[in-house]
Amino acid sequence: MAAVSETVDTRGTRAKLIDVAERLFAEFGVESVSLRTVGIEAGQRNNSAAQYHFGSKDGLITAIIEVRSADVDARRARLVAALRASAAPPTVPQLIDLLVVPLVETITASGERTWYLRFLANVMDHPMLDAPWRPRSDGADAAGPPDPPGLRYMHRELRRLLPGLPDAEFERRLRWQGMTAFRLLADYERQRATTDAAPPAEQVVADLNAMLTALLQAPHPAA
Repeated sequence: MAAVSETVDTRGTRAKLIDVAERLFAEFGVESVSLRTVGIEAGQRNNSAAQYHFGSKDGLITAIIEVRSADVDARRARLVAALRASAAPPTVPQLIDLLVVPLVETITASGERTWYLRFLANVMDHPMLDAPWRPRSDGADAAGPPDPPGLRYMHRELRRLLPGLPDAEFERRLRWQGMTAFRLLADYERQRATTDAAPPAEQVVADLNAMLTALLQAPHPAA
């Protein structure tokens, strides 16, 4: 029983540290928050608790992404399944929804304050990550976690629908797509937490989709 209790306590401590670190990184940025601060804010008597459980700040960031992205990936997988089941091939707006809709639902589904998009906006330029908005076709990279199948599907189908873009231009626009989505959804998350003037989720999805569709489908200057 003691071993079971210790395992439960360990899981509870890790979850608390992840919750607190996500909020602190979202509010103050990655570089401004130390592992010691995370431990103190999480109410741990041992100020080295975060380092003990995650090894480093990079390990803590990875843990936050792994925990939070599980729900996002599951939502995205359902959207991919619906597109695959359709007789018609996917359109660019439908593929962009694979990026946008699960993230918006992450903000709105629980009805409680969330921090994940603001966290992502602050860590997406962190050196340990290989641009989390940029799917990798092989799903693996030494610098960061592999991209989930839903994003790889989006990447592959967008490449098929935009054959006129040179590879470098396509990758650049895909990067800009993710940067735009994360930054604007972080602002939307902040609006929902601090004001009563945030637009409805459906409007956010529609507006952001229209912007990103225009970005991806804009004529190539050399064309």
